[in-house]
Amino acid sequence: MPVVRLPEVLADLRTKILDGTYPVGQPLPHTDVLKETYGVGAHVITRAMRELKEEGLVWRVANKGMIVLGPAVVIEIPMAIDFRDEPTAWAAACRRAGITGHLTTLLSRATPATEEVAHILRLPAKAKVIISEIRGDIEGQLVCLDQLYWSMERHDARSYDVERSTAVVELQTRVRPASPKEASAFRVSRGSPLLDITRITYDDTGQPLQLLRRLVNPQRVHITDRRLPLTSP
Repeated sequence: MPVVRLPEVLADLRTKILDGTYPVGQPLPHTDVLKETYGVGAHVITRAMRELKEEGLVWRVANKGMIVLGPAVVIEIPMAIDFRDEPTAWAAACRRAGITGHLTTLLSRATPATEEVAHILRLPAKAKVIISEIRGDIEGQLVCLDQLYWSMERHDARSYDVERSTAVVELQTRVRPASPKEASAFRVSRGSPLLDITRITYDDTGQPLQLLRRLVNPQRVHITDRRLPLTSP
């Protein structure tokens, strides 16, 4: 007897994805094939695909169709941590979850600070800052994008030599919808919630040393200390 209702079609497709009937990295059958298999109209298959995409089980690839993704595995990472320790902490969090992942610096460059960055770091207008673009992945899938800023003048003397035990971290977190470009990069539906985190690291005199802007897919990464009371100099 054919499956005729959306909940049944959705449940059957979800089961076949999770049990490996439809392998990770391979496309689901074409809509016409699924229509015939389940004896339903195209609107039911379209809605089922939308639900599976929102659950993070499939992703549309041009000219290939709906590609099966691996089951979502969540890692837990701290934000109140020295940036030099973050790649190791990220890899360790992935190992605890039984997967592989990396926090990788893609690019570092010197550039004049924007007005906002100069204000946060207490720098003169258009002072030179170093910006590093960093990618966090789980099993090769993007789950985190960072931009790390610090003053070129303070880089050697302050950012690296400050005692880790004396550094103070201020965190601000907001939730906002993913833009179309971000949704494509993170493989989530448009408008899906992303964590937009700002972290400022100060030395023991109250001088801001670094500014980190982190964008995170909360379905794959939990920030373990984002709800702690904020501490600032």
